[in-house]
Amino acid sequence: MADNIVLLEENDVYDEMKPFVATIKQQHVDILKHSQMRQEFTANVSHELKTPLTAISGYAELIASGMTSGEDTIHHMASPEDVPRFAGEIHRNATRLLNMINDIIKLSELDSDDTKIEFETLDLHEMALNCQAMMEIPAEKNEVTVEVQGDSAEIRGNRNLIDELIYNLCSNAVRYNKKGGKVTIMTGTENGHPMLTVKDTGIGIPKEAQKRVFERF
Repeated sequence: MADNIVLLEENDVYDEMKPFVATIKQQHVDILKHSQMRQEFTANVSHELKTPLTAISGYAELIASGMTSGEDTIHHMASPEDVPRFAGEIHRNATRLLNMINDIIKLSELDSDDTKIEFETLDLHEMALNCQAMMEIPAEKNEVTVEVQGDSAEIRGNRNLIDELIYNLCSNAVRYNKKGGKVTIMTGTENGHPMLTVKDTGIGIPKEAQKRVFERF
């Protein structure tokens, strides 16, 4: 039975064993599914971490090459004037790298059975207004307008996680928008359920990539 659990039909076992076999089969399927998800997650993480690390390494190498002197210095290498720009790129990619590492740590904590998440009553409209204030400088920099519409909508949730959720949606909506674009955060009640919607005039997500929006990384 252990060797052929996937192929085993419940009709082939005693009636008393059917609930046990069904449970074991479902657990086996879940294990395979989680294993595949973990492999995909690892592949995604490796790819995402490689990008900023490659940039950091490349810019650091250019700075090191450009600061050498002597007859062997190649003319197309970085000049001292380029160093501030390259340093800025290193800082930007290092920040991106740290943010991704923090995301991985947070996912690990959320997966832990020991993690206790505190819930409280939250007003989505109030939190949307707070997010609008936080996005003021990035929105101005990207020449994008952020506005909040709708009414109060209460939910039970963790304040930090809901804050991050709304901020991530709005941050992406601003970052991938166009000059003179607009981001609208709407809150309220729909069919008796609290609702939050973030709408923007940006470039959107390609249809073939939309199914991957809620992947873990």
